[in-house]
Amino acid sequence: MSMRYAVYTRQSSMGTSTVLSSCEAQFAICQDFIRNSGRDGWEWIGERLDDVGETGANKDRPALRRLMEAVESQSVDRVVVYRLDRLTRSLRDSLDILDAFHRCGVELLIVTAPELGSAATDTFLLNMMATFAQFERDMIRSRLADTRATLRRHGRRLAGMLPFGYDADPVKKQLVVNPDEARRVEAIFQMAADGMPPSEIAAAVNEMGWKPKRHTARRTGRVTGGNAWTPRQVLSLLSNPVYLGLFAHEGGTRPGRHQPIVPRELWDLAQAQIAERRTSRRSRRKDGLFWPLRGKIRCPHCGRTMSTHTTRRGNILYRHYRCRSHAGGRPPCRRSALPAHEIERTVAEMLADPDLATELTNDKKAREIVRRFQVCWQMLGFQARMRMLPKVIEEVVFVESDSTLILRLDIESLHAILPENETRDP
Repeated sequence: MSMRYAVYTRQSSMGTSTVLSSCEAQFAICQDFIRNSGRDGWEWIGERLDDVGETGANKDRPALRRLMEAVESQSVDRVVVYRLDRLTRSLRDSLDILDAFHRCGVELLIVTAPELGSAATDTFLLNMMATFAQFERDMIRSRLADTRATLRRHGRRLAGMLPFGYDADPVKKQLVVNPDEARRVEAIFQMAADGMPPSEIAAAVNEMGWKPKRHTARRTGRVTGGNAWTPRQVLSLLSNPVYLGLFAHEGGTRPGRHQPIVPRELWDLAQAQIAERRTSRRSRRKDGLFWPLRGKIRCPHCGRTMSTHTTRRGNILYRHYRCRSHAGGRPPCRRSALPAHEIERTVAEMLADPDLATELTNDKKAREIVRRFQVCWQMLGFQARMRMLPKVIEEVVFVESDSTLILRLDIESLHAILPENETRDP
């Protein structure tokens, strides 16, 4: 008479070998045992029932669910496992599973205890084995909790994905600074402190070719990260206290022993900008539009600061900078109106002009600062450039006679924007 059997295997985490995993080893051992034990007529059902990276603390496992469905439908006559704790590490689950086997007439064969059958004494021993399996699991959990508590007390990292900017020490598994990523972390915080929202920071760093860290899950082998930055990822980075030398813990923080990347002053500035954007949205005007040169352009006729103006034709909204001021009791100057997008784009292009430093100033140090700023400017995308314009432009003068623009830059702001190692004297 043919005897249909299923082999169930489970491993709680991914193995380091790419050739023979723990589930592979269990399956091979079970198959060899069947072939070498003289069980003629036994036929494998042909379906692998492997739970990889699954805990034995509960029954919520894909392969185990398929196994129990086969048992309930009486598609199998025998279930073969390497050890009982591969089937479950819970006494209650063990009772439920063994009861389902008994009710459906399915026998359990344990390779490490093949002498156990369906007699009362065998059932008692199986229950004892299940009890010890749960006891072992509880002891492991208790030791892990003690280890985590000790690590917390000593400011050590517990587990989880490595944050961008850090690597794991190969021996102690604690955080060590990744120099290249750390410089990028500090640059991201500087952008946030300068008022750039997460969406534009993400666009800027993606434009420069920066990539988030790639992570490979030990339990499942799933690879995440390594793609383009998203605003959510940027915001998560900006809110992670790990960059201050701290760890997030129970709604607050706890001290760490790793080297911080971001100075407290820079952290506070970035958090203030994020909080301000969440509450007041001060960077946006009532019309919902962004005017990077608001208050920067001088009227070519009267010399007063030009204001912003919009007109709509159909579904198209047009933005202009125009002179409508009544300041000083003088009548408004109605002749000047400059298309906003064209002026903003032209100013952004002028900032990339190689001759800009020479045209702006004769001061050698100021020229060097402008040249170093232009290196950073070349790496920014359009939106990031627009956000930075208000910080670096002091004034724009429109010369109507030849339709040209004259720029005045805020050298001190340029100096502050540059990374510290880029502002040294030439």
